[in-house]
Amino acid sequence: MSLPRSVRLLTLALAAAIPLALATPVAAAPVTAYVDCSAPANGTGSQAAPYNTLATVNSLALEPGSAIRLKRGTTCLGTLAPVGSGTATAPITIDAYGTGALPAVNANGAAQAVLLADQAYVELRNLDLSAPGDNTTSRRGVYVRATDAGTLPGILLQGLDIHDVRGKLPAVTGAGAGTGKYADASGGIVIEAQGSTTPTAFAGLRVLDNRIHAVDRQGIYTWSNWCRNTRLAAFWNSLCSAAWAPSTDLVIRGNRLWDIGGDGIAPMTGQHTLVERNLLQGFNVRSGSPNAGMWTANSVDVTFQYNDTSGGRTTSDGMAYDVDHSTDGVLFQYNYSHDNEGGFFLLCPYNTPTSNFTIRYNVSVNDRARGFQICPGALKNGQIHHNTVYLADGISQQIVTEGTTATLDVRFTDNIVAKHGSSGTVGWTLSDPAFKIDHNVFYAVPTPAGATGTVTGAPLLSGRELADPWGYRLAAGSSALGTGIAVPGDGGPDYFGNPVPAGGGNIGAYQGPAVTAPSLADTFNTATAGTAPAGWTVTGPAAGAVVGADPAGGHGSALLLTRQGSAEVNATRSFAAAGGETRVDLRVRAGQTTAPLGVHLLDSTGAPAAQFSLAANGSAAFTDNGGWADAPFGYPPGSWLRVALLLHPAAGTYDVLVDDVRLATARLTAGAGAPSRLRLRVQPGATAATFAVDDPLIQPLG
Repeated sequence: MSLPRSVRLLTLALAAAIPLALATPVAAAPVTAYVDCSAPANGTGSQAAPYNTLATVNSLALEPGSAIRLKRGTTCLGTLAPVGSGTATAPITIDAYGTGALPAVNANGAAQAVLLADQAYVELRNLDLSAPGDNTTSRRGVYVRATDAGTLPGILLQGLDIHDVRGKLPAVTGAGAGTGKYADASGGIVIEAQGSTTPTAFAGLRVLDNRIHAVDRQGIYTWSNWCRNTRLAAFWNSLCSAAWAPSTDLVIRGNRLWDIGGDGIAPMTGQHTLVERNLLQGFNVRSGSPNAGMWTANSVDVTFQYNDTSGGRTTSDGMAYDVDHSTDGVLFQYNYSHDNEGGFFLLCPYNTPTSNFTIRYNVSVNDRARGFQICPGALKNGQIHHNTVYLADGISQQIVTEGTTATLDVRFTDNIVAKHGSSGTVGWTLSDPAFKIDHNVFYAVPTPAGATGTVTGAPLLSGRELADPWGYRLAAGSSALGTGIAVPGDGGPDYFGNPVPAGGGNIGAYQGPAVTAPSLADTFNTATAGTAPAGWTVTGPAAGAVVGADPAGGHGSALLLTRQGSAEVNATRSFAAAGGETRVDLRVRAGQTTAPLGVHLLDSTGAPAAQFSLAANGSAAFTDNGGWADAPFGYPPGSWLRVALLLHPAAGTYDVLVDDVRLATARLTAGAGAPSRLRLRVQPGATAATFAVDDPLIQPLG
């Protein structure tokens, strides 16, 4: 029996409709957009026909897995502001393509070169970013911003060169300490969580291996409006209004910063933050208001380790490091600090206690003004232990100075504070009996009232006065060897990688056995300016190698090397032959990246066993069995580098390190004998070139 015609028609219509209703929508495909802002016409975004404006890129709705590629050797004007988010398995990536210099984005009057707004899983790499200005309006190299957006994971900023960012400064505007920081901050990398309706934070954000220089006001800075909690210092009530929603698992690693107008690295309102292996040279240089090198406020569980901070200007803060207000569980360990005008550490609790902080296994050399300055407010369960503080002739410092009547629940234990020379004043401004001082080495410095277990004998630092932490290990007979006491909860390595003994151990940052006296340790600080240093042989024009003031403004002198037209300049120093495991350290600085400086280890016949160079192509270079190779490191002009060559004669190899980062392992030159001479060489050339070398330190490791 057949169905009525009307029923058959309805059945056919439904059957035809069912596949349409059940069909899965087709997702938009990821795109790869190429950008060449030097191209004469705006293309389709392919590599053969790239876009030539940032506006075109900013108009794209990017799907997960999409990529933006900017052409090396070109410059785009304006702001790169991509739209869209990736996923954990398919992030949006922004990177360079082609050969040559990093692709540049110049904000050209806009507030930032790159804006990442309300996005997740975006990876930004290998760009040259600038945002010129007159220091009266906000400017940023990279601005990562989220407003009422929830938790945003997966942002990566890596391999960027950020410079000439001229944002707000109080010195220009006269608007007070808040100008250029807090909300709407200015700086190289600024990360902000804002809003009032939806708790907003970042998760797992990474800031890795960037170069940030000539920026105002901040170097790397995070801020959040979601910062109210029971720990909050009262003065921040006017700066943030939303309940506590911290960013989590922020990592700031391997960045190099110099010439920073205000704070160097300052992550705020975070939980489980890690700041490690960053180098900062020169901060607070233009702000006209308080700024520190590396610090945190209103945060929980923050670790700063293996950082190197120097060149802080002024005593308006100007300290290398700071445990600031509204914090709980901040750890500073294995950090190095030197030549900071404001001093070593700032502790600023204000009206709520700064709690559960630890400062251990750090090295401070020639920090002025204050070792540890305590602002008004209480400190709760603070541990300051196993640090080494050295003060050269002419340096003045208050070791601890308090500006409060609140209780300072702190234990100051197993630290070395040593002074050399007769000029410069050292003292204490401390009266709170809750601040316990026990089992420290105080050499040629006053012992404060109430201190117990004090050791006053010479610590015999292996290379004292050098601006190199490897000069602050302990020689045989040191009063600090084996005289420390156990600190509950201590563990892990010391500053130099030695395991920390279960009980007692040494006083100070070094926990290994007594070290052999160095074969060479020279600061150039006692040499007459304008002459060759004693013990060195200079060949070539005499003006090519003379002693002068540290060009970075640090304590003491350096050997200044200058290219001399048609004549080569060599400065050579002999030392005891390095027949076993040996560490060779020195600091080098180039005024440019277009002329070479050679550092050569020679045997007794003059044959080179190992060689390092700041090469004329801008790279660090080294020899591998006598042949030259470039290291994966471009050295910046006007910045001190700590170079180390670790010799392993039995294996026939040596390691090359710059600023404690291992660049290569290479072969010693076959046939060369044990190194016994250090030679510094400047090749002749028509264009001017200047270099500085300081603090050569050669130590047997056996």
